[in-house]
Amino acid sequence: MGDVKEYQIFLKGEDKTNSVSRFEKIGSKYKIVFNSGKTFTYNARNVQIIESVLKQEKPRDVFDYLSKIASKVGLKAKVGDGKEINILSHNFSKLGFIDKDSLLGHFLSKSGPNVKSETQIKQEIYPFGFNSSQKKAVDRALKNRVSIIEGPPGTGKTQTILNLIANIVSNGQSVAVVSSNNSATKNVLEKLEKNDVCFISAYLGNTSNKKDFIETQSDTPNLKEWELSAEDIEKLNDEISTKYTELEEKLEKQIKLSELKQEYSGIVLEERHFLIDYEKVKNQDNVNFLDKVTTSDRALELWLESENFEKPSWFWSIVYFVFSFMNKAAFRHSFINKLSKEYSVEFLVSEFQKRFYELKKNELGKRIDSISRELERFDFSKKMKVYSEMSLKLFKSSLADKYKDGRSKEYEIEDLRKDSESFIKDYPVILSTTYSLRSSLSRDVTYDYVIVDESSQVDLCTGALALSCAKNIVVVGDLKQLPHVVDSRTANLTDSIFESYDLSESFRYKDQSLLSSLIEIFPEAPRTLLREHYRCHPKIIEFCNKKFYDGKLVVLTEDNGDREPLVVYKTVEGNHARNRVNKRQIDVIKNEIVPEQKLNLNDGSLGIITPYRNQTNVLQDSFKGTKVKADTVDKFQGQENDIVILSTVDNEVSEFTDDANRLNVAVSRAVKQLILIVNEGDSLEDRNIGDLVNYIEYNNFSVIKSKISSVFDYLFKSYAKKRREFFKGKKKVSRFDSENLMYDLLSNILREKNIRDLGIAMHVPLKMIINDSSLLDSEEERFVMKTQSHVDFLIYDSLGKKPKFAIEVDGVSYHKDSGRQAERDKMKDEIFKKYELPLYRFRTDDSNEKQRIAKILDSI
Repeated sequence: MGDVKEYQIFLKGEDKTNSVSRFEKIGSKYKIVFNSGKTFTYNARNVQIIESVLKQEKPRDVFDYLSKIASKVGLKAKVGDGKEINILSHNFSKLGFIDKDSLLGHFLSKSGPNVKSETQIKQEIYPFGFNSSQKKAVDRALKNRVSIIEGPPGTGKTQTILNLIANIVSNGQSVAVVSSNNSATKNVLEKLEKNDVCFISAYLGNTSNKKDFIETQSDTPNLKEWELSAEDIEKLNDEISTKYTELEEKLEKQIKLSELKQEYSGIVLEERHFLIDYEKVKNQDNVNFLDKVTTSDRALELWLESENFEKPSWFWSIVYFVFSFMNKAAFRHSFINKLSKEYSVEFLVSEFQKRFYELKKNELGKRIDSISRELERFDFSKKMKVYSEMSLKLFKSSLADKYKDGRSKEYEIEDLRKDSESFIKDYPVILSTTYSLRSSLSRDVTYDYVIVDESSQVDLCTGALALSCAKNIVVVGDLKQLPHVVDSRTANLTDSIFESYDLSESFRYKDQSLLSSLIEIFPEAPRTLLREHYRCHPKIIEFCNKKFYDGKLVVLTEDNGDREPLVVYKTVEGNHARNRVNKRQIDVIKNEIVPEQKLNLNDGSLGIITPYRNQTNVLQDSFKGTKVKADTVDKFQGQENDIVILSTVDNEVSEFTDDANRLNVAVSRAVKQLILIVNEGDSLEDRNIGDLVNYIEYNNFSVIKSKISSVFDYLFKSYAKKRREFFKGKKKVSRFDSENLMYDLLSNILREKNIRDLGIAMHVPLKMIINDSSLLDSEEERFVMKTQSHVDFLIYDSLGKKPKFAIEVDGVSYHKDSGRQAERDKMKDEIFKKYELPLYRFRTDDSNEKQRIAKILDSI
């Protein structure tokens, strides 16, 4: 006979699991033995037996594994009789039956659930405002049993959660909002209070929170003024639908405007660097031919024509001239032929490059002005406010209808467990931690939705408990920010448990958060990136955008010019750090940074972040009596300050300080200004913090002292694209074909290895790489200054624009072991050695290029 603990039993549609001790199927009938000892026979069509997922070996192993970890890592607390229990372990022991089709069942069995949710919502509302990606996130969350919302810093995660709550509650459903700590859920509560709808929520969780709630519960407010007639509701729905269509179109325009502004800002910065080099070599004035170059595309084409120009015979000169009025290629050739009689190729190329920047800025500026005027005429901010107010009115109308008879009763503490069903109807929004959600109400409660905020900091055990309460789950977090902290003792302990089972790496406790684990276990679940950023100065967040988010963020903040957004201070060389305290950096903050940057210590605008608790303690003592907030990066996650000082502490930056997630969090706390302090003697090459220093120096023009120039990546990306078009269909392009193959190979390898912070520049003149020619002899200097002297590929740091290494593709017939080309190759090799910039040569008849390039990339 079946063990009832492994099954859920429904007799004639009623759940009788707790009343049945055993059952047995005999033919088309079931023999049911009840706890009373009585036995009854039921026709099979009146019996439904649901099997627990724990009857399967693999899910049972995962459950046992998590239970064992819970028994080791769970917090202990005293219960009513003074007995001490492990809360986490206790909650696991009380889970009981786990339906194989439940979210927890699918998690344990590592099988994707039926993706679509049963929730049906006629029209979504956005009473808290929205943007394109937030709308997509809410829509997907309401239509899928599991959905993942990835929220980088400052992209409106809380706003998205609030809109989800509004839609769920308006639809008559319940929702629990949880996180690993109280601060995230308190933020949601504060926003509900601000909009006068906090009465729909109950802040529960631990015993103290539950007692506070019961003692302070109040009557339902008078919602008479929120009531709307059916006719008014229908009219409002129609207006909201119309307004949404208008806003949706303009939201796309807003994104486009932001992208154009980001592009324009990058070009302006790059042009300033270019002009520094341009002024060094410019040797002719009063250029009067550039007025014929009217588009940035034309400038690129003429640059290419100049580089590849071969003087035609008198016959072909006439042909080109005649056809120049009808054919673009003929015009270019005729134009360059004429100019080549007066100007050198080097001069023409630099002029066309300069003209490219001028025209591209002008073209982008016109597009920016056009979209800006369109959005101003539309009055976007006002329209969004009107839409949000209408949606809020509709949301409040649904609440007025829900609470028209008030709440069912005033609750006592024991009602939370005994009368959970009524409680959830009165308080459909439950706020808690993942740790305490299962003990907030009856253990049988399942919420229509569970929203897990800051899910990258939620561990697997408490995450599994949250899953056990959910019909649908929305996981909100960011894998690029700090994960949950696992100390070395816990890591070793949990690893030893993990190794005793044959489980997927998706369940390794020390390496996985709920967010990372669900992404691996439910690969079909929709993932939505919140792209629009609203917090930091554009130059501050652009570092995070390029370094950590593949440039996918849309920056909607403006550069108001209030402060220099990025500043780096380098302390004098020396071993200043002792026991994770760096007094020298603290002295620099107090005696140099504060007065020089005119920082206010008493208006709450300044935050000082450091990786280490010891440095934090000394900083807090140093600024006692002020409103300066000093804390570790980990404690600052989820917070912000107008001005942030990042004290790195280490004499040589450690892996802990240089951790990519930790740096992302630290940088993105700064709203208006980021000030970085590092030690002068610290080698930051190929470090994340080194990338930040390079980025700051490039943006502040500090790199002009370098012997090697920064790479003009926008210029050469545009050039590479135009170069492909230019050579398409031309004869004798075998060498160019090999360059194309190498370019595609490099791009694919960078993509496969997920290397986001390296760029590829193609066909770069040596004179645009060598900034200081003092290391060259006269012959080498003449060679460098020729435009034809170039490298095929220059791989560079896309943040600080610093070259990393170069690649030459040597054609077998062209690059022989002797002759003039061999001499030029040797000279080029020597030049690169002098500047300590690696140059790698690949012959067109070589093999294993991919493995060789991968090895080079690994070495840097």
